[in-house]
Amino acid sequence: MKRLQLRYNLLHILYWMASCCVCGYIAVFLQYRGMSNTEIGIVTGGACVVSIFLSPFVSSLINKIKGLTIKMILTIIFIALVVIFMVLALFELPTVFIMVLYMMLWSMLISTVPFLSMIAMNYIQSGETLNFGFARGLGSVSYAVSAMMLGRLIEYLNPTVLAYVFFIAIILALVVLYWLPDCKVQVQSAKKEGNILGIIKKYKVFFFLLLGFSCTFAASTTLSTYLVNIVRKLGGSTSLYGVAVFFMAASEMPVMTITPRLIRKFDSVTLIMVASFCYILRNFTICLAPNLPILFIGMLMQSMSYGLMTAVITYYVTYNLESHDQMMGQTMIGIMSSGLGSMIGNIFGGVLQDTFGIQSMLFFACTITVIGVIITFITGFYSKKLARNS
Repeated sequence: MKRLQLRYNLLHILYWMASCCVCGYIAVFLQYRGMSNTEIGIVTGGACVVSIFLSPFVSSLINKIKGLTIKMILTIIFIALVVIFMVLALFELPTVFIMVLYMMLWSMLISTVPFLSMIAMNYIQSGETLNFGFARGLGSVSYAVSAMMLGRLIEYLNPTVLAYVFFIAIILALVVLYWLPDCKVQVQSAKKEGNILGIIKKYKVFFFLLLGFSCTFAASTTLSTYLVNIVRKLGGSTSLYGVAVFFMAASEMPVMTITPRLIRKFDSVTLIMVASFCYILRNFTICLAPNLPILFIGMLMQSMSYGLMTAVITYYVTYNLESHDQMMGQTMIGIMSSGLGSMIGNIFGGVLQDTFGIQSMLFFACTITVIGVIITFITGFYSKKLARNS
């Protein structure tokens, strides 16, 4: 059991190190290639649109193609990602080609996230003792440390170093993936696998909780993607940007680690409402920060917002959705957050900055955060009312 936890921990550590190379420094990399904030917003927003369709398609392949495993799918996608990123780093390409390739890179990477969650949930359902929150928390620490180290590397070299670090992390992640015991998505043969529309219709509370999460995530995505601009506005550098990302990601681990205990003491809907409220504290602190220390305090609130929300909503799927719906349920989390939420945040964030300035982007982030919290609280109280009446 300890050996399984160790291997799964390593998978998350390496995966999120690679993810930091693609997502954490996207603005830095694309600005290095001469792109504007609006173009960066189009790239990330477009990638999120693609992921909305790509993620469920990739997830459904497990049940459509006999003999296909999570390991096989991840291997194919990981190799493709390495090739795309190396092409972006090694060759001088027209802006439109860079935009298309980075959209592919981002969307394909996002489509792999549900598989990491499903690996853990399958082990748990089969009776294995595995703490998903702890592994995911270590992934956040890995993302944080990587962000700080990459910030230094970029200052000494240039942003193309991201592709080489990504290559190393992905290859090692594949080694660890095949080191894990075989794990397949369990589907009840008597029941048809759920699809997106079916999930929405069948689990309305789940959908509206995700809709609220999507709004708060859109705001946090805006602030994360263009965090380098906020840091520079407050007098910081690329290196300090790496420190800011470190504060943000490293804070997630403690809460993610204790999530299984929290779920035993409190119902998941209550915890989701708490996480949603903490998004107000996080996003408003970042948006209104007058200096870098206050900005870092806002970054630390990532733990009780994104950290708690991500871990709890993952367990929510396992305990509240039928087994044949769980793979698509995990995929829905990615679609509504990294897909829809990121699309809204990145596109509006980039366009607003270039058109009206950074303050307009910060106002947008605050507004959509409040909308998301309202949706989550209304849904949460409705869910509790249903539970009392049942």
